[in-house]
Amino acid sequence: MGPLARTLGVSRSPVREALARLVAEGLLESGDGGVQVPVPTVTAMEEICDIRRLIEPPAAQRAARRMNEPALCALEAAVEAARLADAADVAGFLEANYVFRSVWVGRLDNRRLRETIFRFDDQAGAVRRMTLALPVARKQALAMLEEGLRAFREADGAAAERFARHYIDGAGHHFRQIAAAAGNSGQPAVQHGPLQGV
Repeated sequence: MGPLARTLGVSRSPVREALARLVAEGLLESGDGGVQVPVPTVTAMEEICDIRRLIEPPAAQRAARRMNEPALCALEAAVEAARLADAADVAGFLEANYVFRSVWVGRLDNRRLRETIFRFDDQAGAVRRMTLALPVARKQALAMLEEGLRAFREADGAAAERFARHYIDGAGHHFRQIAAAAGNSGQPAVQHGPLQGV
């Protein structure tokens, strides 16, 4: 903590408080006498997917009822950007995916629900980067984004709920495939720590 406090030009107390908050939100974990960025395990990601399955489908249903023209235009632009991201443009696809998600979650009128969804979204970010690096996962994700766009455009809450569930299940499926290929279960899904530097 000392070097970080010196670099930031502050005392150790605010650094300690900030790090404690990041640990509480699951973005860092305590270990080896300090904090570190957690490496996703299959067990941790299954737990996050389970929580997301409970929260996000009903949230998407609510968001579908609250769509407006600017939000729909932003969703359409995000889907178009995802379509235009070629096979080599993983970063472009990730950005389009992020925008789509941010727009529909942003239509929720419950601030705490939005914050909860984004908190788990932050924790699942490394998994998203791993899974959407797979061309087959991007192809399926694009089809699901198109499904979500139709649901939101038609203000169809049931279809929006299905979209959210399909999207979470698809991400979990691809993550399990990556972990199985690496021969891991409760161990880190990627040994070299994909979250470093994020």
